Amino acid sequence: MRRSRHTDQEIAFLLREAANGTAIAAICTAAHVSVGTFYRWRRRFGGLSPAGVTRLGDVERENARLRSEITALRQALRASASTGRDHGPPPRGTPMAGSAVPSTGFRGGHASVGRYAGLRTAT
Repeated sequence: MRRSRHTDQEIAFLLREAANGTAIAAICTAAHVSVGTFYRWRRRFGGLSPAGVTRLGDVERENARLRSEITALRQALRASASTGRDHGPPPRGTPMAGSAVPSTGFRGGHASVGRYAGLRTAT
């Protein structure tokens, strides 16, 4: 996407001028933008002050950075899963290494664990 010729603070100033009663056509002519662009700015920035517009830009940049980090982490997880380096947790019902509790066939590993533990009997 092409960058705007106007900074976010300039856009906020133009929107405030329109809110103060200046004709939108005059603002668009002075700023060398179309009326459609002006309304798109108004839809995007609404009633934000110039400080709010700056904060919005900071938040958008932070979101983009976090999304790229998430994408990189997902790719790293997929790569490690495909090479077999990360085996993940053991399947349910299998005793963990070094576990002193013998498996009785229940999902929790022993009979006294679970939602209906009082109804189960250890056989």
